[in-house]
Amino acid sequence: MEAQTYVTLSAQLALQKQLEVVANNVANANSAGFKPDRQLFQSYVEQLAVPGDQIAFVQDRATYIDQAPGPMEVTGNMLDVAINGDGYLSVQTPSGPQYTRDGRLHAAPDSTLVDHTGRPVLNTNGTPIQLPQGYTALDIKGDGTIYATVNNATVQVDTIGMSRPTDPMTMRKSGDGLLTAPANGMQPIDAGDPHCQLIQGSLEGSTVQPVTEIANMTELSRAYEQLQTLLSDDNDREQKMIETLGTPAE
Repeated sequence: MEAQTYVTLSAQLALQKQLEVVANNVANANSAGFKPDRQLFQSYVEQLAVPGDQIAFVQDRATYIDQAPGPMEVTGNMLDVAINGDGYLSVQTPSGPQYTRDGRLHAAPDSTLVDHTGRPVLNTNGTPIQLPQGYTALDIKGDGTIYATVNNATVQVDTIGMSRPTDPMTMRKSGDGLLTAPANGMQPIDAGDPHCQLIQGSLEGSTVQPVTEIANMTELSRAYEQLQTLLSDDNDREQKMIETLGTPAE
């Protein structure tokens, strides 16, 4: 292959990855607490054997999570919580604690506080939260403290644990609305932290802008098709050259 073919292919691979990211963003436009992915690209310059000449390739360097806050949507459900700030809820998974902004909580049959898929929500000590039997109301404070009304009496139950990443760029999505972080990559948020509060009866909406993402997808698809046309033209040109050079002179 010629150098321009390699350049075109590298650009196509980068566009294909970007299309996959944008498509996933669009698919989660209505997912509570969803943060869209963004990509970083870099040009890689390689010196050629010809003096003074070089060629630039496109490299997909990394995918990162856009940490912009989403809109607050009031639901009125006493077990829905939205995070106002840079924190995350911790939930228990078979591979250890993972993190989410999706605050659709509910009580499991055994009264454990769980997320929308049934994973236990962890308290400030990293253990599952157990709600009292027969409660008639729950009051979740901004710092995560849970009060329950049982037999017309108010009792303090537990405190929902929240933590923030030491470096948001190191967080990775693991599927199902969950994120992971490296060891020591999450810092517990102290009660009363003014930069992170829970809002009961609300959910954080997705920060995906569907119109913008669909427009991006259209532009990326067009760019990919244009590159494919260039590859086809180059291939036809090379084929004609081979046929011409391979034809003996009369």
